[in-house]
Amino acid sequence: MNTAVTDEIVLSDEEFEALEAVLVSDAVPADCMNLEMLDGYVAALVCSPEPVPTERWMPAVWSAEAEHVDFGSAAASRRAIKLVLRYYNEVLGTIAAETDPWEPFCYASDGEEAPPLGDEWVAGFEQGLELWPDEWTAGLDSQDAAVAEGLLNNVMKNWASDEAAEADDETRLGWLAESAQAARGLFALWREVGVPEPEPVSFEVPVHVPAAAGRNEDCPCGSGRKFKKCCGAES
Repeated sequence: MNTAVTDEIVLSDEEFEALEAVLVSDAVPADCMNLEMLDGYVAALVCSPEPVPTERWMPAVWSAEAEHVDFGSAAASRRAIKLVLRYYNEVLGTIAAETDPWEPFCYASDGEEAPPLGDEWVAGFEQGLELWPDEWTAGLDSQDAAVAEGLLNNVMKNWASDEAAEADDETRLGWLAESAQAARGLFALWREVGVPEPEPVSFEVPVHVPAAAGRNEDCPCGSGRKFKKCCGAES
């Protein structure tokens, strides 16, 4: 595991604000993940016992139903995708770090119509779990499997409890810290049993057609657009 988070993987304030703006812009469908949900979603992907290819998880960021997202230009599409991939790498590096704290991102519960604090993070985490293998403890001995199942349960248990409906923000922040600790423990467990650490994803998306992608095929970046109208287009 890494010992510290390096500055190069952390989004700048400008990048963070740009990502947040993209996720709530008119260019994306109404069911696009916001930053809190994306944070939980990516955390689950990072904690998976098997790598989840970008082309499998990226489409759900933009929409659970829409076939593709039109950012208006290839350059805007590449910019949006790069920001999401940069955020994935930041979450991966932060969870993997041994000496730095990890605080999942969440919005303050502002107003009666706002979701309760942490609920969208957990919803994102649950969505990420859907991409885990069905037999996700396969290969573990009974003791390690029990530890893994216990850690995953600790991520989720408070949010499904009878107390959740009445829990105040302070309580929920405590739950979020417990979920983060359990998720980080799960990430560490995979390393202890010999599962390789996930690799940071490449965000240098190609501008010209690679041999593996035809221009009329779906773009390998996961946007849902044809390659010729996404990463294969000129800026």
